[in-house]
Amino acid sequence: MAITFTPEGGSPVAVTPIQGSLQVGGGHDDRGGGQLPNIRAGIAKNGSCEVILDDGGLTLSDAIALRSGVGEGDVDITGDATSYDALIDVEIGGDAVQTAKISWKGTKV
Repeated sequence: MAITFTPEGGSPVAVTPIQGSLQVGGGHDDRGGGQLPNIRAGIAKNGSCEVILDDGGLTLSDAIALRSGVGEGDVDITGDATSYDALIDVEIGGDAVQTAKISWKGTKV
């Protein structure tokens, strides 16, 4: 199981999620209701996973470099999860073992 994050114009970063931590789906842009019919304005491909930080795999600096800046998303995600033009957020945590929770919000195409 692996996921690859490829920023526009940057180098791809491959990660191996902690087993059972990968979550994908949801976050569609649904509008309307009540008097107006429901309309899906956008199809989202959001998700998240947790990764162990270590010197042999994903390092702390690699994880921090994945974070998106202000503006439009520009990271394509492939592998066990797919998303395009995604915004990436990284949360560092853990006690004895340091982990990174990587969350993304992107589109289907």
